[in-house]
Amino acid sequence: MEVEISRNKLQELAVQAMYSFLLLQESNVAINFEETLSSICNLPYEECDVYLKEVLLKALKNESKIIAYVQKFLRNWEFRRLNSTIQSILILAVCEYYLIDEKIDKAVIINNAVKLAKRYGDGGEKDYKFVNAVLENCLNETRTSVL
Repeated sequence: MEVEISRNKLQELAVQAMYSFLLLQESNVAINFEETLSSICNLPYEECDVYLKEVLLKALKNESKIIAYVQKFLRNWEFRRLNSTIQSILILAVCEYYLIDEKIDKAVIINNAVKLAKRYGDGGEKDYKFVNAVLENCLNETRTSVL
């Protein structure tokens, strides 16, 4: 039985999971998707939200394409040099906009990403302003032409 969780909470859980996946990859440790998600949700995997599973699976499957796409909009920065929290937020925002919900407005995605950067970023004001600026540019392409 799936447990009902707010969209904001799901996005927070998605960032936490993506952050974990990035750290595991960086350490060359195999990702156990079901175990990680179950641990972050504090639920058996079968009860984890379908949206959460979908966005994370698509983000992981398309991670290199998403990173390459975002990299085009990073002036004087390398994506891999960004902190893992900001990487997670950017990957998930681009994934959600281009691969999950074609009806969702760009402003909603950016607003949610900025809220997450304010909450989880460790660079203070510059983190959320950075996320805002990058996504403002990233989310301008026609959805069918990006990933």
